[in-house]
Amino acid sequence: MSLLRAEYRKISRRKVFPVMTLVLITFVGLAAFFLFIFGEIAPEIADELPVLEKPEVYTVGAQQAVTQTWFPLILATVLLGGELSTTVWASALTRDSRRIRQLLVRFFTYSLATTIAFLFAFFLWVGLAYFFAPGEGFMETSEFLSIFWKAGLVAIAWSSIGTGAVAMLRSVGPAIGVGLAIYFAEQFLALWDVWENISLTAATTALFFVDIGGGFGGFIPGGDLPLWHQLAIIFGWTLVGLGFTWWGLQRRDA
Repeated sequence: MSLLRAEYRKISRRKVFPVMTLVLITFVGLAAFFLFIFGEIAPEIADELPVLEKPEVYTVGAQQAVTQTWFPLILATVLLGGELSTTVWASALTRDSRRIRQLLVRFFTYSLATTIAFLFAFFLWVGLAYFFAPGEGFMETSEFLSIFWKAGLVAIAWSSIGTGAVAMLRSVGPAIGVGLAIYFAEQFLALWDVWENISLTAATTALFFVDIGGGFGGFIPGGDLPLWHQLAIIFGWTLVGLGFTWWGLQRRDA
């Protein structure tokens, strides 16, 4: 519990988490604006935009928030990398040499912080959709509650990629570069049928899949993946990321 409290204090006292959360919320807010508000301001292009109505619009909002997977990747890289590049990690091991415990506490904290940020962005979307999106109704209770654990799974998987990259490279800048390279490559490779079956991006998107029509459906990967396949992909990538994290920390001590 003392380790969790210490990690909470580190995140709460640094500017990186609130600043990144603000950026995330801004991105999601802009997406909401252009998808169901901008058409009312510029009716001449309204026919070119997908029609998002309640209650489906809320699921789209969850997808828009949680698929901002650069967030956990960068957050985990910056937070763990900051410790590895200084004496913080070595000092922590001096106080408690159980390396796996130290790692899991940090990993849990990064994932929880990411989940909270995802939910903030989602609730912003819900508020905008409530006032501006057409239609009536809200998500079913089970679907709404599922957003919490789905967001947590996505946070865990992409955080593991960030920690894996920085543990191997021991430098924040190059680790962010590698992480973002994986992030952008995944965006394109997920559209390839072969890669889609193992794509973390496809599995992440498919957790909140909604066919919004307007010719956009073909550009949303993972729609044909069953839930068990989505979960298998997410857990598989998580294990790979944690494996590289553990290997990196074992191979090169801070």
